[in-house]
Amino acid sequence: MNNYFIMNYQDEIVFDYGIDDFVKEKQQEFLEEFDGDKNSSFYTLLDFSTYHDIVSIHYTYYVYQGGAHDIRMDRIYYWSLQKKSEVFLADLVTLNEEFLRKLSDFSYDYLNTYKKELIYDDDYMVRDGLKPIKENFQYLVFDEDSLKIVFPPYQVGPWSSKEIIVAIPYLELASYLKI
Repeated sequence: MNNYFIMNYQDEIVFDYGIDDFVKEKQQEFLEEFDGDKNSSFYTLLDFSTYHDIVSIHYTYYVYQGGAHDIRMDRIYYWSLQKKSEVFLADLVTLNEEFLRKLSDFSYDYLNTYKKELIYDDDYMVRDGLKPIKENFQYLVFDEDSLKIVFPPYQVGPWSSKEIIVAIPYLELASYLKI
């Protein structure tokens, strides 16, 4: 018997937002590599948030192949309800050094004020995970009242801290928003 579970994400909204092919591709990769391996598992999660006409779709999948814990992979899609097509982060914000510095500084202050117990005083890990570079801020979710930055495990804290989310009010970012 196979020891994997593929969550049923087949909600009509997923197909409409154009990420079905990506989800099926990841499922197929897992099945081709690990089907029949009793020590492996695969599961996916989808989370939807909306701001104006933009839907942020946070897709997370986990693969377990043995060891201490799963391997986690994240991807964010942006869908314009008005255009009925995928849009990209550069279409939504001014993705420049100043914007990245703003995200970095706000996140650093927030983590040290409100999430100190999750980052365990590892200032090197936090500073490295918050360097103002695109790779550190690739998981941005446009929620109803704030821009949420998702930091997967190990980016700013240990695996045991799980993902850490920093929410920045849109008023703080008004000059960088294109939507």
